[in-house]
This record gives sequence, structure tokens and C-alpha cells, in this order.
Amino acid sequence: MRASARRAISVLAAASMALAGGLVVPPPSTADGPGRAGAHRPHPDPVNGFSARGPWNTRLPRNVPLAPNSQAIVDNIKLDKVNNYGSWAVNTDTYSTPIYQVGRRTPTQRWSFSDCLNMPELGPVIAGSLAAVPTPPDMLASQGTDASVTIYQPSTDTYWDFWRAEKDAAGHWSACWGGKIEHYSKNPGIFDNPLGATATGLPFGAFTIRIEELRRGRIDHALNIVTVRTRAGCTSWPATRNDGFAEGEDIPCEGQRFRLDPAFDVRTLTSPAARTIARAMQEYGLIMTDKGGALVTYAEDPRPYMAAHGGADPYTALFDPDDVVPDGSEKYVVLSEIPVERLQALPLDYGRPAH
Repeated sequence: MRASARRAISVLAAASMALAGGLVVPPPSTADGPGRAGAHRPHPDPVNGFSARGPWNTRLPRNVPLAPNSQAIVDNIKLDKVNNYGSWAVNTDTYSTPIYQVGRRTPTQRWSFSDCLNMPELGPVIAGSLAAVPTPPDMLASQGTDASVTIYQPSTDTYWDFWRAEKDAAGHWSACWGGKIEHYSKNPGIFDNPLGATATGLPFGAFTIRIEELRRGRIDHALNIVTVRTRAGCTSWPATRNDGFAEGEDIPCEGQRFRLDPAFDVRTLTSPAARTIARAMQEYGLIMTDKGGALVTYAEDPRPYMAAHGGADPYTALFDPDDVVPDGSEKYVVLSEIPVERLQALPLDYGRPAH
């Protein structure tokens, strides 16, 4: 997450403390997701582990209302693609996250609050998330300045995301921001505001594509989308905050839901991985989770997988099984055949529970 997102966190936290004498956090919702009457039943055991009734794991009905300016919003996303590297990339080992599923006996560590943005008032807000983190000795954070990491402990049903995570020479970890979710399997996939490592307070584990999902050829949850320009001051559910900066009603809003036109024939796509991803975009959609330097979608950092299984980066074979592009460039071209202009923007706050 960028510094502007951290400023948004600071404003929210300071305002909450000033108004109520402490941090005000809305309770996580367990209400049904969008379009329940016309939707397919959610996957009975979501691969991402969050509630089957949350926004990530509820399929979209084939017929959904679109934002009145849907095409104008999508045109701006396409312009961001054209003006920034000309690709819709999949982030893997850089500006994504490694996902660690840890056992009950994984050693816990009290992480430090690094306060990299010189906002000491946020220390008490994140203290509970840092207090006892199960921390594998070989754990890595993502490459790039975000240095993100995701941890899930099934035995306690607890989940952590961290931003700017760093291990010192003595093996002690610190983070500048992040959060913890207890009762993970009942949570809809939303951090209590203002926690969370993304600018929107939406957890990596909810939307990040897993290697095993691509291997099996099926993704049963919504994905994320990040673009360069997001609208200033606009937060759409399920996001809890935003770090948008661009003015204009036709700029996408952080938290806004999109989907690939269900009339688009995914069988026309050359790559099996692209077909798998495109189907998820049609069935579950995409949610704008952050802004960035290009148009991207996240897949899990492969380095923990490579350490456990040995061998090369699995994305090389998954994204380019016929080895038709130079190794290392697959992540930039695997989505190239998915037409950005066939995305559809849903109304702001689509699917937000009534209570």
C-alpha cells in the first residue's frame, strides 16, 4: 500500500478517537451477499476460507444492474492500461503477497510497530494485531516497497495481513500496518476499519489467486483489480476506506465491483490460466482493492510454494505451458486476450447488506 493510503488510515483513526474516545470499528457483517434470490449457491467450502455468504464467495447473477456510467468508467480503466505499460499484468512475487498457512505449534512472536510514517498515534490501534503472531522462521515478505505478508492459522481460525513487514538481523519482525481477523471462517472478508494492509481494508486472502486454483482450473471467489487512477474521496462497499486521488464521476471507486461481460466467450482465450481467471471474473467479478502503477490483478507469491515443493516458478508453466514467450514475461501477457473494454461496472455499494 502507498503512503497516501496510510494517510487515509491516520485520518480515520484520529477522527474515530476524537469523536468517541477510542477506535470505532463496525462489526463484521454476515448478511447474505448480492443478488441472493437470483444467484447460484455459493461454493460450500470457499477456498479462500472466508464466509460463503460474504461478497467474495457469492456468485453474481447473470443479470445484474450496471452503473449508469459503466462504460465511461471502464473506458478510464482501459486508458490507464494503454498509458501504463499497455498490459493487464498479474502480480506474483512483487506487489502481491506470500500466503502462509501455519500450524498450531508455529512459534508466536510479538511484532513491533515500525511507525514508518511517523504516526505514533496508530500504535495502540494495531497493537492487538501484533501481539502474538505465528511466525514461520523462513517467512518472506513480498518484494517491492509494500513488503506484504499473509498468515492464516486454521487451528485458531485467525488471519493476519501486514504491510511493510520486515525482519531484522536478530530475526524479529515488525510492520508499519496491517491487521488481524479472528473467527476468520465467519468473516465476510473485510477488516475492521482502519485495519488491513490494502488501501481499502480488504484482506489479501479474500481475492488473491492461488497456485492450486490455477492448477485445478477453477477459482470460486471474486478477484481484485488495481488501476492507476481511483476516485478521490470515494469508498464503495465492501471497502472501508480509500486512497483515491483523481477527480471525476467516471473514475473507478475503490471497493467498486466489476465483472467481465458474461456474453464474452472465454473459450476464445489461448491460455488455460486466462480462461480460468476470466471465468471467475464473469461468475464472481472483481473488486477494486487499491491504486497502483499499472492495471494489475494479484496472484500469490510463489516463493513459499517453491521452497516447499522445489523447482522453478510454477507460474512459468501455468501462464505459458507452450513456452511461447521468454521466461519471466508470462505474467504480463497472460491476460492480454481478455478485453478490458468488456468489463462492466456495477453500482456503488452493490450488494451491501441492509443492516
